[in-house]
Amino acid sequence: MSPATVSDKLPALARAAGSLSRLGPPVLLLALTIGVFWRIALTDQYTWLNSPDVVNQVLPWFQEETTQYRHRSFPLWDMHHWDGQSLIGQDQPGVLFPLNWLLWRAPLDHGHISLRAANWYFVLIHYFAALFCYLFARDLGLSRFASICSGASFGLAGFMGNVDWPQMLNGGMWAPLVLLFAVRALNGRRPVFNMAAAGCLEGFSMWGGHHQLPTFTLLSVGFLLGFYVVFRGTRIRTAVALGLVCAIFTMLAGAPQLLPSYEYWSRGLRWVGSANPVGFHDQVPYVVFDQFSLNPAAVVGFFLGPGLSIGVFFVGITVLAFAILGVTGNGRDRVAPAFAVLAIAGLIFSLGKYSLFHGLLYSVLPLIDKSRTAAFAVFIVDLALAVLAGYGIDCFLNARHKIAAQLGVLANVLIAFGMVILLLVLGKVFVAGAGAFDNPFFALLAFSSVLSGCMIRVWRAGGMPRQGAMLAILGLVLFDIGTVTTAFYPHRDRGWDQVTKLSAHDDIAAFLRTQPGLFRIAKNEDDISYNFGDWFGLDEYLGYAGVTANIVAVHGAAGARALSGVAYYLGRAPRDSDPEPVFRGRSGVNVYRVPGAFPRAWAVHSAQVISSARQSGERLNVPLEQLRRATFLMEPAPVLDTCDGADSVHATQTRPTEFVIEADLACTGMLVLANTYFPGWEAEVDGANRHVYEAYTFLDGVVLKGGHHSIRFFYRPASLYLGLAAAANAFLGLAALWRTKAPSPEYPVL
Repeated sequence: MSPATVSDKLPALARAAGSLSRLGPPVLLLALTIGVFWRIALTDQYTWLNSPDVVNQVLPWFQEETTQYRHRSFPLWDMHHWDGQSLIGQDQPGVLFPLNWLLWRAPLDHGHISLRAANWYFVLIHYFAALFCYLFARDLGLSRFASICSGASFGLAGFMGNVDWPQMLNGGMWAPLVLLFAVRALNGRRPVFNMAAAGCLEGFSMWGGHHQLPTFTLLSVGFLLGFYVVFRGTRIRTAVALGLVCAIFTMLAGAPQLLPSYEYWSRGLRWVGSANPVGFHDQVPYVVFDQFSLNPAAVVGFFLGPGLSIGVFFVGITVLAFAILGVTGNGRDRVAPAFAVLAIAGLIFSLGKYSLFHGLLYSVLPLIDKSRTAAFAVFIVDLALAVLAGYGIDCFLNARHKIAAQLGVLANVLIAFGMVILLLVLGKVFVAGAGAFDNPFFALLAFSSVLSGCMIRVWRAGGMPRQGAMLAILGLVLFDIGTVTTAFYPHRDRGWDQVTKLSAHDDIAAFLRTQPGLFRIAKNEDDISYNFGDWFGLDEYLGYAGVTANIVAVHGAAGARALSGVAYYLGRAPRDSDPEPVFRGRSGVNVYRVPGAFPRAWAVHSAQVISSARQSGERLNVPLEQLRRATFLMEPAPVLDTCDGADSVHATQTRPTEFVIEADLACTGMLVLANTYFPGWEAEVDGANRHVYEAYTFLDGVVLKGGHHSIRFFYRPASLYLGLAAAANAFLGLAALWRTKAPSPEYPVL
């Protein structure tokens, strides 16, 4: 190869080397994430799934979504609990979230979500949280090393590292990117475009599941707007305009989830911890925040972790030390002070009932009450601390001589603090003997604190090379994280009391699948606590999830279960069923036949009008024969005919969002489908659209003339399609804003 040829290829080789160099930090972050989560990423001996909420609710949701996806149906409706409920409307199942789609496609284990797939799904959540925080730190101008430490702190420790609700974490992972664009806008870098981008990402974060962390992220954007008005001279008019841009794009981009959620929860009920469930238009009583506020004494959990059973907030003494250094050593930086104040504001908000300011925001700002767990605002504190720690690490590495005095004080404080903790541990050894070793976390805190202080002293004295200091910092950060994150995942040999419940009733499910016809089951929730219907693909009358008010209004009435088609009861003893079981399960839970169950669809020839939902309970507490002959409505009743001929009604096809029924009626009547009445359900009779009535105040009904008819009920939620159109407009608007002006110079992101 000639020298000319080599010189021609040098630019390409340089670009390739640059690309590999930029890919290095994301790959390293992935390796760190796998390393921290080695228990579930590299072995099958541990699990993060062993909690009641995950097993009873979340895994069955994911199983239902996976099953529908594999049967070529997008999971919008769940027919397996509470007579059918909207999956997308409940928001927490996260049916629109792409990361969940990967889980749907993962290999199954005997027809169910596999442990390995669930583990890697969980690892990916944390990786993306760490990666997005890394990108945020890089955009702020921090070094790659400091940004890696920031990403590891946010994604692998604190709230994100130690909470096991994936639907919560999926919404929180986007916070760094939202703030990335918001801070760009506040610093004058294409303000409208960047704030619109922040809004789009904020809206998209709503697709992930739970609304709480996206709500706190949006509050953080509002707080930063206020900070820049007060301390950076931003005009109020400009801040208001940018806030409106963010809010508008948030609502547009989030509309595919927000509109179905509003449609559902405006007709649904939430059990929030108060005496009674509340609807969307009811304010969550403030007494609820008595249960879900951060006790001020728990603040030590940021560095003490599980020493006082509050490990969910733990970020470690090393991150806290460098965060303090990031504030004291970067006073002239425009962003570091903002995040210091944001950390304080987030902490004050998380105190909930212990803070005057939380109560004021609860009283003044709309929808704040919907985020009932004020303590979860520590998620924002964790993010602010991660960013500040990045600033502190860069200051530590690049300005050693300028901050020598500060480093000396910090080192002395850390060593003294560690020695005090160590002396307390030794004192407990003398008092409690071997019992002092039952809780090792105080000793770990002392060890980490002394090591951090010694490392700072050695660096300050010039006794350590830069690479050695970087390795020591990363090692200490990971040491702290590893003392809490995944440390309490139970080992298989010690028993997974929650996870094993999901396989305890396989024989019951197998028996029920052999039974003819369409039916629902009821269960004793003390005997089977999880969503049995979703997990096994069987129709269940109850469910551990959201429920619409029309179902709650009739729940408990004698005829409601019969109308819903409850033909079997699962429990250790019979209840409103035959006394002898038709199947005895190996777990001790039996199957009992319930007499009087209605078919999935039938016809009536009388319809009456009632004035309020309260009357529905009375109308359902009548002999079943009366319910077979007549329905009642809360709208003008259609004219039906009575005749002597027999009707023939049977369902020929059932899918999660579709029922096809063939009916022969002797004269005009109403066909009733035992499916929850809810907006989006439509009906076609012989190919023509027909009005859907709310039969018995909670089921679907359609009027048929005498003769043979083919009826198709299908779920087509207009709220979703309107939301998708709104989101498309948001992203098109964002693209238009991008093209209005050449992009300004950026910091290198990778």
